[in-house]
Formats: sequence, C-alpha cells, structure tokens
Amino acid sequence: MKKSSRVFLTVFAAGFSLLFWASTGYPYAGGPTGFVTDAGPFCTACHSIIDARYIPEKPLIRGFKSAQDEVFETKHYKAITEGAGNYKPMSPEDRQKLLDQVQAMDANSSVSISAPTSVKPGEKIQVTVKVRGGSGPVVGVMLVDAPFRYQSRPISANGWWIVDAPKVIGPDGKDQTTWTDMRYEGLPKNVNFVLVFGVDADVAAKKFSEAQVTYTVRAPSDKGEYNLVAAFIHGTEINETKTGEFKLPPGGGAAPSGRLRFSDIVRVKVQ
Repeated sequence: MKKSSRVFLTVFAAGFSLLFWASTGYPYAGGPTGFVTDAGPFCTACHSIIDARYIPEKPLIRGFKSAQDEVFETKHYKAITEGAGNYKPMSPEDRQKLLDQVQAMDANSSVSISAPTSVKPGEKIQVTVKVRGGSGPVVGVMLVDAPFRYQSRPISANGWWIVDAPKVIGPDGKDQTTWTDMRYEGLPKNVNFVLVFGVDADVAAKKFSEAQVTYTVRAPSDKGEYNLVAAFIHGTEINETKTGEFKLPPGGGAAPSGRLRFSDIVRVKVQ
C-alpha cells in the first residue's frame, strides 16, 4: 500500500471514530455503548473540559484556537447565553433556566482517586475512583496515566496491568456488572474504561448520584515513579430519561454539554 493511501486510511479511521463517538455519546447522557474496551479521553472532542491545562500541546491541534476555548465556561455556557447552534430556538428565559441547571450540575460533579503511593514491583494493589454528579443515565470512568485530553493513555501502556474486571458500585449502592457483562463471550473483562448505569440528578432537590469503581492492578515490574489518574466523563443537561425513551439533551447530540474532568494525580513509587 502506498504511503498516501495509508495516511488517508489513518485519517479517515480517526475521523470516523470521533464521529461515531459523538453520534453515540449524546454528550455523555447515553454514553458510547459501542466501545466495551480500553479507551482514552481523546474521544471527547465535542465535550467541554474543566481546565485548559488538559490540552497542553504547543502548537495546538489543528483547528483549535486556544485551549481556553475548550473550557466549559467558554465552550458551553457562552453557547447557551448567546443562543448559538441548537440553543437558538430556545427563549431567553429557557436558556437562563438551562444555564442555571448546568451550573448547578458542574458545581456538584467531582472525581477523586485513591491508591497506595509506594509499592513493590509486580505487587497487586487496589485503585479506587469515586465520582459524583452527571445528568445520567450513565457516566464514564477511565483509569489513565496523565491528565491530558489527547495524550493520556490507558494505564497498561505504562506498565500497569488491570488484573480483573473493575468492581463497580452503582448509585443504588449495589454491585453493578452491566458494562463488563457486555464484553463478548470469552474476552477478558479487565478494561480500563467502564460506564456506570442508573445515574440520575435532581437539581432542585440537590440530589446527585454517586458511584465507585475499584480496579485491582499489578504494579509495573520496573522500579520508578508512575502516575495514576482517573478521567470522569459525564453530561450536564438533564434529559427526559424517565419516559423509557432516550431523548437528546437540549444542546443536541454533538453539543458541548458533556464534560471531561480528571482527578488529581497519584504518583506511585515502585521500589
């Protein structure tokens, strides 16, 4: 195959992948249910980020004016306030109501990670990720090596090994295997990415779902310092999910209403 053909296929595949994620992700209300595998947060091209430091590339990726333009206040709040895109048909009153709801969702969404900070080479440890918030009906959790939107990797790329299926405690406080049960028969379930189901939010009542994902991992065999970071991906615009039929959020299927937020970095010394 000629080099030009290979480049075309690579670019086409990347573009198709992002388009598919956007079309199935519904700004993370319904989630990308077609990808029951390892993943990285580069899939969230239409989402808003929490911090401009998530995109440190210099020069920026082609088509990006600045990392700050991807931050939620600029990318999402401004679109609602100005009535851009799918927000245009909404009345000023409805847009203000939506903005108030979204701001409350952002203020009550969070992610944290806990893990031992010193381990032996090859030692098994548990890494626990706790998340709060998200509009539902699902949220996404990933275990990666850096808090970068386009350059972080699943932790297996850095010498860690996820030993078994992640243990998910859903918003109802019960064990949940919905996501890993979707793995094709015979495939291992030790993935770095999971969707948590049953997420809901009641902004007026200030009730927001909480969930927990625990990974059992084996430390790298080489001594050194390694990062562990959790990525939390969720929606902010509430849908009419209780009808039993999925409905797009007000901003539509490729709106900036989704969020990507990273936990703090846990620096683990393997010694």
